[in-house]
Amino acid sequence: MGAGQSVPADAAAAAATTASVSQIEKVTSIHEFTISEYSRTRGMGIGKSVLSQCFDVDGRRWYVRFYPDGYCTADAAWVAFYAQTLYKPQLRAVRAEFSFALLNADGDPVYTRRSDRACKYDTLCNSWGIRRFIGRNQLEAAALGAVHGDDSITVRCIVTVHKDRRRSLKSRRLFNRHGLPEAPPSCHAANFMRFLATGKAPFDVRFDLGGEVFEAHRMVVAAQSPWFESLLYGHGSESRSNTVEINADTDDDDAITPAAFAGVLYYIYHDELPDEASAGPKASAWLRKKAFEFTMDLFAAADYCLMKRMKLMCAGRLCEFLGEDNVEMLVKLAELHSCEELEQACRNYAYFKGISLVPRPQIPATTAPTTGTDAVDPDAVPATG
Repeated sequence: MGAGQSVPADAAAAAATTASVSQIEKVTSIHEFTISEYSRTRGMGIGKSVLSQCFDVDGRRWYVRFYPDGYCTADAAWVAFYAQTLYKPQLRAVRAEFSFALLNADGDPVYTRRSDRACKYDTLCNSWGIRRFIGRNQLEAAALGAVHGDDSITVRCIVTVHKDRRRSLKSRRLFNRHGLPEAPPSCHAANFMRFLATGKAPFDVRFDLGGEVFEAHRMVVAAQSPWFESLLYGHGSESRSNTVEINADTDDDDAITPAAFAGVLYYIYHDELPDEASAGPKASAWLRKKAFEFTMDLFAAADYCLMKRMKLMCAGRLCEFLGEDNVEMLVKLAELHSCEELEQACRNYAYFKGISLVPRPQIPATTAPTTGTDAVDPDAVPATG
């Protein structure tokens, strides 16, 4: 009872052997970040960082943070490197591995550390790194050769994003065990946006900006912005009116321009910035100037409406226009709208270009966390900045 038939030895030898390999699709990008005049970065302060230019990995913007005086007080004897996304993933977490390698003057790696698994980048944490990457004395030792003759160091950052496993329609099982067709993938959001685009759903709120009127769906805009939600569903008179007046006084720093407000509505309905906020490298100087001015207004409007993701996307666009003639203006804009990422990018640009800017106001530093829920090795933790 329960016994099976035995298999002859010659039949077992002739049996076919099968094999399979589980693979995760990955996208890798390499970015080399050179810190010029390294000796001048020492003394910036614990927890202060230098940012690289943005680079793309799988359609998302990343940059490298370098902490020359240590990530926190407990790690002041080590330098730290972090890989950070430009903004926190809103809809789906991103998992990525990273490594940092110091290069000598010939471009060869002389010291490397890497994560031992993919880190989770999500709404809670968009920065992972190694806070005790290398001791400062070891880094500056002549034997290592990491500090070049021109007083610069170069780090090679490799970021590998693990793409989600999504079954294509061809590989998806078309029928279940009862012979009924499987349900197709969800298209709820796409159907919703497609329906709104038809104009069949009547607008139920009008926004008046100095005589220029914009129509929208009250529930749609409130769902995408805490400011709209408070305005339209709060206790003010606006919640009971079909027409809402918005401050559009061009002499008021808190005002929002009609063009920028239209850009906010475009973002809400399309989940992307309008085309007017970009200009290709071959665009004329006039077009680039117009795009730059519009993006500044759009950045201010996003902050006005408390739309953080849109604000950071605008900050990324503004970095594409960054130059010696506007860096001071952008620093002031970033400070006015409390955008640390844009301010830091501008100050790094000015530092390496030798441009003197007004020092950032000193704020008492808080101790950064030294542990994380998703640490990759004893020294790899999420950053708060």
